Order: sequence, then structure tokens, then C-alpha cells
Amino acid sequence: MQNSFASRHRALEKPTDRRSLIRNTAWAVPAIATAIAAPLASASTSADIDVGAYVNRGSCGVLGVIGPGFTLSASSTVPLPVNTTITIIGSGIANIGTFSASGGTASITTLSGTARQAVLTSPLPAGATLALRTTLSISVAFAMNAVVSLPSGYIGTGAKSAASVSSTLILCSGT
Repeated sequence: MQNSFASRHRALEKPTDRRSLIRNTAWAVPAIATAIAAPLASASTSADIDVGAYVNRGSCGVLGVIGPGFTLSASSTVPLPVNTTITIIGSGIANIGTFSASGGTASITTLSGTARQAVLTSPLPAGATLALRTTLSISVAFAMNAVVSLPSGYIGTGAKSAASVSSTLILCSGT
């Protein structure tokens, strides 16, 4: 009986040959790599935050009362985040005037005589509208375009991010 125990013990102590070790390792590496990559892949594919169908519109204003500009409305269910940027570019005139913001908080920077940039400094609440108005009169011929850019990690499904307003001395139109 002791002899059979000793033979079984020696069989368990038998060294594994190099080919078996390599073959078994080769099969184990993909399984281990897959097990490690699966949680990493699910963590790295997190979806962007959808702020929904916000709307950017050009507005002629009211001659002598409210200057032309743009209105940015957040979707009815999700606010627009801090650092949402509205870039305004004008043409047909040397200076597009001084812009002001109402209905929300934004910092406005003059990039050039024909370019301004407004950046939300606090979220624009769901359903709220930010108005960006210039001192430029609609009695002057001009064109302005505005484009909204969301911060990294945000998308706007169904959003209208581009808008324009133009004046021909006689007619003004905003889209």
C-alpha cells in the first residue's frame, strides 16, 4: 500500500514539460485578456450626456427698442451646461457692436470687430432662453451667424445649433 502511495505521489511531482506549459499559457492569455478588457471597455464607452433639442435662432429685434442678435433656448427637459459656447461672426460691416446677455448668465468676449464669443457661466435651465443682443441697428446692412458648441461629453439630439440674422437696410430676417 505504501508503494502505491509513493507512486501516486511521484506522479503528482512529475515536472510539466515546456511544451505543455507554453500550450496551456497560450490558451490562458486570451481568456485573461478578455476578462480584463471587458470591464475596461464598458467603462470607457460611457455615452455622452444628451441635452436634447436646444434651439439657436437669429432675431432682428425691434428697431430702436431691442437690437438684433440671437436667442438660445434649452430643451424643455434638460439644462444646457456651463461652458456651452456661442460663437458669433458678422460680415458686411466693420464692427458688429457690443453684445449683452439676458435671461441667463454668460461671459462675452470680443474676438475682433466682427467676432464675439459668449460662454455660459452657469447652466441655462431647462426651457429657459438666453438672449444675446447687439447695439448694432437693423437700419444698417449686415449679416451675422452664430454657432453653438457644447462642452466635451455633451450632445444635443435634434438640436438647432446654427442661426443667422441679416439686414439689407430694408428687410431683416432671422433663422
